[in-house]
Amino acid sequence: NYPLVEKAYSIMLYVAGLSLRDISERYYVTMASRESVRRWFYRFSSIFSVERRFRRAVAVDETVVKLHGLRVYVWSALDVDSGEILAIYASWSRSMIVALKFIRMVLDRCYNKPLIIVDRGPWYRWALDRLGL
Repeated sequence: NYPLVEKAYSIMLYVAGLSLRDISERYYVTMASRESVRRWFYRFSSIFSVERRFRRAVAVDETVVKLHGLRVYVWSALDVDSGEILAIYASWSRSMIVALKFIRMVLDRCYNKPLIIVDRGPWYRWALDRLGL
């Protein structure tokens, strides 16, 4: 048995885009096998299924996580009204292009163009302008 925190962290990184091999073998996030991480994901996958609907406002933020000395940027988006997690994504860089890609992922879960709330990161302005937000 593995700690719940280890399972949750592994699932989050898998949802964010790291491969099963990276999680279990390359970066040693967990000592569990790739198959164990895959089973954990499928057991909890309903948590990450997001229904496309009208959203008034969405908060977008990113944070840096150190993974065996390497920086990984984890992007997340929340529906401000419901608190629902709309998207999680991991990238090796924090740039305007990555911000654009992530915000497009978020908009795929919205029927409308909601108010996007961001911090003062310079990578957001260009992406939001490009998308007409």
